[in-house]
Amino acid sequence: MAPERMMCLSQVCVPLITLPDFEPLVEALLTYHGHEPQEVLSPEFFDAVNEAFLSKRITLPTCSVVSLWFRHLPSLEKAVLHLFEKLLSSKRNCLREMECCVKESLLPQAACHPAIFRIVDEMFRSVLLETDGAPEVLAALQIFMSCLAEALEKEHKQMKFSLKTYFPYGAPSLTAMLSQRPEVPPDFSPPTAIPQRHRLQPLLHISQLLREAVEDHTHGSQRDPFESWFLLTHFGGWVDLAVEQLLQKEAEPPADLLWLLVFYYSPQDGSQQRAQTVVELKALLNRLLMLLRSDPLSAADLQKAAESPSADPRPPICRQLVRRLLLSLLLWTPEGHAVAWEAVTHMAHTDAVTHEIVGFLDQILYRSDHFCAEASRKLAGELLQGLSSGPARV
Repeated sequence: MAPERMMCLSQVCVPLITLPDFEPLVEALLTYHGHEPQEVLSPEFFDAVNEAFLSKRITLPTCSVVSLWFRHLPSLEKAVLHLFEKLLSSKRNCLREMECCVKESLLPQAACHPAIFRIVDEMFRSVLLETDGAPEVLAALQIFMSCLAEALEKEHKQMKFSLKTYFPYGAPSLTAMLSQRPEVPPDFSPPTAIPQRHRLQPLLHISQLLREAVEDHTHGSQRDPFESWFLLTHFGGWVDLAVEQLLQKEAEPPADLLWLLVFYYSPQDGSQQRAQTVVELKALLNRLLMLLRSDPLSAADLQKAAESPSADPRPPICRQLVRRLLLSLLLWTPEGHAVAWEAVTHMAHTDAVTHEIVGFLDQILYRSDHFCAEASRKLAGELLQGLSSGPARV
């Protein structure tokens, strides 16, 4: 059919798109690919189809939706913004609900193609910058990446494109390491017990690669630290695993893992400030782990040990890291279970901190299959339920 006729046909369809009898024609138009160098369908047609799909007034197969977004960039951008509005609404959604929204959007399936992924990823980058790395945005990005990995595995079995096409700014070796599943090293199938050394080694390697990228970059290159941090944020499972490894009581906290966590929570710091924070964090961990051996364990003592010994107040982002370590210790150690509720209610003294703790507990439950035992999952659920119903302020 001549391009002019295709253009006219698509314009005629605009007011009729939501009629059931026209769905086959809409699908045929979306998947039509001629040999013309320019688009033969009208922008109004793409806009109308996209609006109808996002408002659930029509249903379309995945291939048609992907074709729509691939051929019409404004429609893709509107779809991503629509997803952001659902995920980052004022009423907090749990991560399981966020995952359902992401999958329902069909954006992970579309993002299997690097051209679409790059646009979605750039929009995540903008939102992260605008919100100063808000935890909700980080969680949304990591859920999106998890859904994308599932879509790639389901549809392609193996990647048709190199990692470089998805992450052009990251060092290839670092990107390759981060893109592996942290809970299942390559030499082990999921049912196999994973020796601790095989969980620690890739983390240490990732930390070393990140450190090289961040602290050994060419003088004057200010983009590298953010790019390395942004790459790391896509794969939050490694951060969870780093926290788990640090709380192994029988081992001295590895400095490389401390550096990884400090960088994740304070990417804006310089090398000297980051090194000082690593020293303070190591001392904090030693204090907390030593308290675990005391009998009886006191929530007040844990809270006191988590406070900064210096006169200068710890920056807010570092307080968030300290709270995460303390909560993890309470959840992942039998000794911490007995005083968990008392310690959590002491920490949750403001709405902002309560919101942060609720988000962390929700994250623990979302990833609990790989990163904590059944008793820890049960306790996290009880704490989450208690905080959600309104903890007593102390």
